[in-house]
Amino acid sequence: MARAIHQLIFFVLAGLSWLAPAKAEIAFPDTRPDGGNFVRPENGQILDVSPPGFSWWPAALKGEVIYRLKVLSDAGQTIYEAGGLTVNVHVPDEVFHAGSYTWKVEAYDEGGITRDTRTFGSFTIREGAAEDPWIPASELLARVPEGHPRLLFPKEKLEEICSTLQITRKEAFDNLIKQANEYVGTEAPPEPNYDEIEDRAIRSLEYRKSFRLMRHYHLGAMTHTALAYLMTGNKNYGETAKIILLGAAEWDPEGVSSILAPHGDEVGLGLVKSQALTYDWIYELLTEEERMRVERMIVARADQMLRRLRLQHFLTQPHSSHNGRLPGYLIEHAQVLAEHPRAVKWLDYSLKAFLSIHPHWAGRDGGWAQGLAYGVPYNAMMITPLESLRIATGKNLWQRSFYDKSPYFWIYCMSPIGEIKGFGDSYQGSAASAGMRSLLQFHAERMQSSDVQWWVNLLKNEEGEAPGLQALTGLIHPSTVTAEQPTDKPNDAVFRGVGWAALHSDIANPEEDLLLVFKSSPYGGVSHSFNDQNGFQILCGGKVLTRPGGIRFPHHGSPYHKRYTQQSIAQNVILVNGEGQKRGGAPYNGEIVDFELLEGVAYVCGEAAPAYGGMLNKWRRHVILLRPSIICIIDDLVAPEASDYQWLMHSDYKLTLDEDRQMFTERRGGLVMNAKLFSKMPMRFSQSNEWPVDPRTGFPESSLEKVPEKIWHFKADSKGKARQFRMAAIMTVERPDETVDARITSEDGEVIILEYASPGAQTTLKINLALDALHILELNNRLNNGKRQNLKKQ
Repeated sequence: MARAIHQLIFFVLAGLSWLAPAKAEIAFPDTRPDGGNFVRPENGQILDVSPPGFSWWPAALKGEVIYRLKVLSDAGQTIYEAGGLTVNVHVPDEVFHAGSYTWKVEAYDEGGITRDTRTFGSFTIREGAAEDPWIPASELLARVPEGHPRLLFPKEKLEEICSTLQITRKEAFDNLIKQANEYVGTEAPPEPNYDEIEDRAIRSLEYRKSFRLMRHYHLGAMTHTALAYLMTGNKNYGETAKIILLGAAEWDPEGVSSILAPHGDEVGLGLVKSQALTYDWIYELLTEEERMRVERMIVARADQMLRRLRLQHFLTQPHSSHNGRLPGYLIEHAQVLAEHPRAVKWLDYSLKAFLSIHPHWAGRDGGWAQGLAYGVPYNAMMITPLESLRIATGKNLWQRSFYDKSPYFWIYCMSPIGEIKGFGDSYQGSAASAGMRSLLQFHAERMQSSDVQWWVNLLKNEEGEAPGLQALTGLIHPSTVTAEQPTDKPNDAVFRGVGWAALHSDIANPEEDLLLVFKSSPYGGVSHSFNDQNGFQILCGGKVLTRPGGIRFPHHGSPYHKRYTQQSIAQNVILVNGEGQKRGGAPYNGEIVDFELLEGVAYVCGEAAPAYGGMLNKWRRHVILLRPSIICIIDDLVAPEASDYQWLMHSDYKLTLDEDRQMFTERRGGLVMNAKLFSKMPMRFSQSNEWPVDPRTGFPESSLEKVPEKIWHFKADSKGKARQFRMAAIMTVERPDETVDARITSEDGEVIILEYASPGAQTTLKINLALDALHILELNNRLNNGKRQNLKKQ
């Protein structure tokens, strides 16, 4: 009997152990998780700030793993160690001397047993690097001066700032007063109720209308009148801001305006962007009871921001675009309520993010992965928190090299008179916006950069006018920098961190400049980016010759946007068997693998096979700009099985096709682009101006605004299948009254020879389409000054 009982107990316990959760696996991933953070510092990175902030891929879910970070010298000695870390980021509290270091992370369980170790790479601290060790949030908040205002325009400097409003801040101040006068007398809006609409499509459209309206009230009327009151003391402005602020304080923070609301977060995001500023700037107009009401709102919504970041594992998964706004807003809230016990939590989390993984979309060399258009507002959002923190506490996050390099991303990757703004959502429309000018002028003043200011002064809209200067951004610094055209900047630039390159014929002369922007990004097709790895866009004199095929309409995530605009069929890329790149980040990405700067020639090469999710083993796209007027695009593809290929290009203008000669021509105004395609497998030409997906799909037609205007979509389709495929496109761009002196010959359809006599050089380019060719291109460039330049690429 006893034996039977013991056996019964054994089987019961065995069954219970089977039901018990398995012990968590603790192991570092071999590649970046989809949507995950990037390892920083990157392997081989040279840093301008010491110490770096560290971030690594998590080895398990939070709460299931503990980390130990070790930093080793060149001699292999541990010079820094931090254990007991529960998150995958860390900022050392001591400075590392100039030199080279290796770093690794150990992952161990709650019993202290090391389960995995990973060496993440090496980095170098540059001589003279800025010193910026971790300072506790409590210490920084103790430095915030008493009294208000505290953000951007501190009380002790306000009189000095106001004395320059008619001198070095005049343009921004005049714009502020003009806008504030239009808003005076605005009443507080009612709390939105779009969440009560049952029809999903109609609700999404009403949500869009609602958050745009609320931006008018909170980001428009409330902040502008609050700032006008701060600068002038005119209570008419302040009372308007006060009415709207107190009205918002009556809303339910956990209701429709919550940033965790199920039907959209933009209403709440507009409030958390504006409420702390407004409270700070009209503080003295509020009674004690009114301050308490507003502070309850600020605390509730700041806690909500922190709760959202933690719930969505921001330090591990920072890819959500809207989440990227919150660390900056939390800095503002913490500074405005510096005495509140919760402020330490807000600032601590934000600083850890900013010093390690944030901004997620920022490349180490200045690029912004979501594109030029989205990069403007998201970089502008950083100005108030970072500048306010610097002024109040001395903590200078602008020292991170991204911020000094970022203005050149815009300068190189778009034309100051351009009709579009590169890749990604909201690319359409003039480059010369008030937001663009204000952001770059702020950095020009902050950096005291005469060349950035020179480019800012080139910005002209379609009417040939300079865009206005936004009031808030323009008032921060007095306008004192003198514009000066740079003489030492090359025509071309690469931003490897985000996978963009810009090739110019003459960047200093926008009216004549031929600009090709190329993209092959490690981020892949995520967020506001498209599935456009190895894609290109061409402008001449700011006029668009090639562009993406669709736009975001009627809003983000609509059927037209998801099924067409974001997809490869709407990009200037290649389809394989009619299929494009996979939607997503890692592992569906690209990479710029080569870039060359020569005097008369620009060259970039991207690899985008991973973006196709197994449909390709290789896709190298070689792009050459022969200044000033010729572009060559050479595609080298290998597929795992015989496939057909489609070469795509999109234009606002109908092309003249000549399939027999494998040529097409685009004309717009006085510009003429002639293109000739070469391959051993002749291509079948077609073009259409019909949308592959109806923009009205999923919506009642009566509820939509005007649908997008049709454009032209060109396709060159291989007339057969092959595992390996090579082709070349040679494009000559002729400006008004210009003739391009070029001669193209072909040997058996395999070797193409381009001879080009430009004003500055004699160039011979040989393109070899034979699959066994050692070099796919060879270039000889004989400059008029006697110098020779050669280029050979496999």
